[in-house]
Amino acid sequence: MKKIALVTGGSRGIGKAIALELGEKGIDIIINYVRNKEDAEIVVDELTKMGRRACSIQADMGSVDDVLRLGELAWKSYGRIDYLINNAGISHTKHILDCTLEDFESLNNVNFRGTFLLSQFIARKMVECQIQGSIYTLTSINAILPGVGKALYGATKGALETMMKGMALDLSPHSININTLAVGAIETDMTAAVIKDQDFLKRVEAGIPLSRLGKPEEVARVVVALLTTGTYMTGSTITIDGGWLIKNGHAIPYKYNI
Repeated sequence: MKKIALVTGGSRGIGKAIALELGEKGIDIIINYVRNKEDAEIVVDELTKMGRRACSIQADMGSVDDVLRLGELAWKSYGRIDYLINNAGISHTKHILDCTLEDFESLNNVNFRGTFLLSQFIARKMVECQIQGSIYTLTSINAILPGVGKALYGATKGALETMMKGMALDLSPHSININTLAVGAIETDMTAAVIKDQDFLKRVEAGIPLSRLGKPEEVARVVVALLTTGTYMTGSTITIDGGWLIKNGHAIPYKYNI
């Protein structure tokens, strides 16, 4: 039976790369996007040209109603989902004393709550339908070792790391594999400001042993290889960061000005 994958945040960046790589492997794709339908439809068109079935569904991962609607519509689209790739997320860099309740809520609602609700919904359907599926969640190296200004962002991704390990344990009797990928600095919209500032970019790259930012396709290849080859792995975290975590990064803590 042909496999079906749901990719959140699949209209651009890493999500788009994962969707296209999965398509190349013969997997049908459901793309989630939050704002730009045109970008999502470009990905759908590319997948269709490969001979894949593909569709897009708009949903804001920060909205409970949207997330549950996404789960329902995605499952009904093709009658099953074998792979859920939780890629959608938001980030910011802000000193912890400048973080507001709104910052906390927005990061938590999109990165943690939305991912929890969608994963729970899809996992429940997998159990009900006896599908031995996989759930892969993109977190961040900031979940393991937060950088300067990344306390809240890293906390939401760290919460995902812990939850997915617990979910992997709970769902192991159903042969549902659940793993995370702690991603470093990748060339996406989130790093666009870094790329534009050449001096800053040089400092960032100096803190990466491989001396460069990663590409979305490099993350996609890891995800797709694990999904399509089958592994004896669940509850694991794979780091894709060019060696960042084995070094010290680029930022230096600074004194806060009251």
